Amino acid sequence: MGRTEEQDDPTTGTVDWFDAERGVGAVRPDDGSPPCSVRADAVRACGLESLSAGDRLRFRVRDEAGERTATDLSMLRAIQRWESEGGAPAPEPPGAA
Repeated sequence: MGRTEEQDDPTTGTVDWFDAERGVGAVRPDDGSPPCSVRADAVRACGLESLSAGDRLRFRVRDEAGERTATDLSMLRAIQRWESEGGAPAPEPPGAA
């Protein structure tokens, strides 16, 4: 039986795909680490019915015997996504006109 490790700090990522009928999908972490599987039970546990490709999530990575799984999911709001992707303008320095 392999070791199970879970990240202490959450990460963010984008859903690549999710098949509600099969109850499984994949999420790509923003940090460039390998993709994680995401399961329907984790989706339901965070109060969602399903996921769509392109949805942005905050999650923890659980690594069990080399299988990376997204756990403790939470959906990022559009404004959070916009700000984290550089959409927020930089503040003007004082006295700039």
